[in-house]
Amino acid sequence: MENNKKTIALTGWATGGHIFPLLSVYNYFRDENKYNFVWVGEEDSMEQEIAEKNLIPFYDVPAGKVRRYFDMRNFFEPLKNLTGIIFALYYIWKYKIDIVFSKGWYVSLPLCIAAFIMRKPIYVHESDAVGWVANKVIGKLATKVFYTFENELTASENTKFIESGPIMNSDLIDKLKNLYPEENDKLEVLVICGSQWSTTIFNSLLQILPDLKDINFNIVLGSKNSGMRSDFLRYLNVKTHEFVDQKDLWLMMKKADIAITRGSSTLWELNYFGIHSIIIPLPHSAGDHQQKNAEFFHEKFGSNIVKENGTMNLELFRLLQGYKQMRKSQLNLDKFFSALHVFEENFDK
Repeated sequence: MENNKKTIALTGWATGGHIFPLLSVYNYFRDENKYNFVWVGEEDSMEQEIAEKNLIPFYDVPAGKVRRYFDMRNFFEPLKNLTGIIFALYYIWKYKIDIVFSKGWYVSLPLCIAAFIMRKPIYVHESDAVGWVANKVIGKLATKVFYTFENELTASENTKFIESGPIMNSDLIDKLKNLYPEENDKLEVLVICGSQWSTTIFNSLLQILPDLKDINFNIVLGSKNSGMRSDFLRYLNVKTHEFVDQKDLWLMMKKADIAITRGSSTLWELNYFGIHSIIIPLPHSAGDHQQKNAEFFHEKFGSNIVKENGTMNLELFRLLQGYKQMRKSQLNLDKFFSALHVFEENFDK
């Protein structure tokens, strides 16, 4: 590492919705050649894989998860955080960490607490309309809290709370050949609902596909639903994918007019690519955050909300029939880099 630069430690939960935004922060500031970076997280995790793939030094810390339901592990697993804090204090001292940037969840707690003890600046970004428990704790320690969604805190006069918008990957947009929408003969529908807990959505689509042959579908099944691929093969207007990397996914988004999706942070990517979303919030998500995200998009952008119940297939059919003539007119990329610009303005202040 270059000793004349400050070092930022990235930390966040082991899902793509938290990890790829951290990678975006790294890519953006790496290009400016202003900071050194390390990544602190759980061993044998997705964040370790992504960090090592991008040649970012990775250091693991023990961390304990508190579950929102009765579980015997709640009596001893949080004790891991005490060991994790000791590890994190050592890392901050040894690797001269100057700034911590967190995407939250329990894996972030030890490092953020250690940074607070050592009076290092802590910046946290909240992706959802409803904050997670760990982020609420970290938020009390943080120097700045950045929010994807506007809320009563960002509307207050307290300069600690800032509406930044979502973190988008600056590298990938540069790889698009042009920034104009596709000219589609038929309605193009992207189905991207995550790998877990999405089987009922795919089953609903299978019930209505025989009557939707004049609509094209790109369906990302995920590894947990790969066995359903054969069920979709009979439809010539359907393409299925077990997994797509971000570059291929964004090419699909550039082509799509409509998306059937969950109430996750993917909604922002879809919106920036001019896609109308039909949102099926995951029932009983933590803090009901997917429902709250969906309500925000319904109110601000006119997205549809469909409940995951026995009439879901009929509602999806009705909406898709009504949208057959819809084509997106433009991409909405004017605020694509806004979050990264906000971070740049606030780091080191």
